Order: sequence, then structure tokens, then C-alpha cells
Amino acid sequence: MKNLSKLFTLALAVVLMTSCVSKKKYDEAMAAAAAEKSALESELASSQEENARLQENSNKLQQNLNMSEGEIAKLSETVKENNAKISGLHDAIAEAFETYDENQVKVDYREGKLYITMANDVLFKSGRSSMDKDSKDLVSTLADILKSNGDLDILVEGHTDSEPVKIHRQYRDNWGLSTARALSVVRSLEDMGVDGNRLTATGKGDTQPIASNETKEGREQNRRTEFVIAPELDGLYKIYKENAGGTSSGS
Repeated sequence: MKNLSKLFTLALAVVLMTSCVSKKKYDEAMAAAAAEKSALESELASSQEENARLQENSNKLQQNLNMSEGEIAKLSETVKENNAKISGLHDAIAEAFETYDENQVKVDYREGKLYITMANDVLFKSGRSSMDKDSKDLVSTLADILKSNGDLDILVEGHTDSEPVKIHRQYRDNWGLSTARALSVVRSLEDMGVDGNRLTATGKGDTQPIASNETKEGREQNRRTEFVIAPELDGLYKIYKENAGGTSSGS
């Protein structure tokens, strides 16, 4: 209302000015009024879009609130089952690699996901992305465990230190090297029988250091390959969509 009142006042002023100002000033005033009108129309359209978005969010929230106790319990049970799988997998992998130093292979549980961190010096030679027999044997141990847990997604992340790549010209930078290493691991896992649909490879380069790149020890820690294992989320998403989509009858 405030903006509309402002536009009305401006229009009235233009009318009053037509009898005592030059055509040039009249045209300028009309142009200003037109610009103000266009701005108000744009503001109105944006407000309508925002209102529609908020209404949609409100509808989704209401649908979620309508989930029955039984449906909530089902979702909760699925989450518990997934957490139990991750916990069991943690113990199995930790036992399989218990002969390795923690600086070589580390198994960690964080925020519902399992992280297996392997130092790059146990998988790759400096500046290279191919794995030798010993490296593949190491990955094969992990693959055997992963194959028995077929409903878990596996993200393989390659990480480097901040030192420039010097040995191979085929890698433009650490991004390229880290990506090539992640792909090499993923392809090996698939060759070893892990379902490729569960695998994703990504290279992080030197963007996510876990120690200082100013020291030799820190750079060694940053050169790593991480396996991030999480529950396959399609089942949870399906339950959520069924309830959020209004198939729930309520309680």
C-alpha cells in the first residue's frame, strides 16, 4: 500500500505539472512514473513467487506432520538398521586391517558414515595413479568386505598435499592426479566384484588438508585416499516420499 500511495502521489504531481512546466519536464516526469510503475510490478511479481514458495514449503511440512506413529516408527527402525550395518562394518574393516599402522590405514565413524583413510604411500608411488600388486591386494581386502554389504554407497575421494605435480605431464595439477587416483581405485573395486552402481570417484586435490602442508609430516598425512561409506539412501527416500506425498492416512 505504501508503494501504491507513492505511485499515486507521483502521478498526481505529473498531472499538476502539465499546466505549468515545459514539455521536456513533463516527459521526464512521465518517464519517472513509468519507471516507478515497472519497479513496483517487478516487486509484486517477486513477492508472489516468494509467497508461492513459502506456501509449497508449508504444505510439505504439514504433510510430514501428518505421518502416523507407525510410519515414523518404520522410518526410525530403518535408520537404526542402517546404523547397525555401519557399526558392524566398522568392526569388520578394523579387524581386517589391524596389522597396519594407523598412519597407513585408519577406520573412523563420523556423523553416520564410515571413513576408511589409506595413506597414498601404501597405494601409489609418488606422482602416479596406477596401483601395483601389493596395493591391489590391500584394496581387495576391503572389496571382499564391501561385497557382503551390498546396500551401502561408497564414495572414493583422492587427496594430495599442496606440492605441485612434477613427475607426470599428463596431470595438469593436483586436481587431475587426485581424480585419476580415485578413478583407479574405483575401477579396481569394480573389477574385484563391487557393484559399480554403488561407487563414486572424486578428486579433491589439496583443498581439504587434515594437517599443515608446511611440514613433511603434515604433507604425508594430506596425501591420502578416503573411502566414505554410507547407507544406500533410496529406501529412506522412498519412505519419506510416500509419506510426504500424502499416501499417509494419519493416526
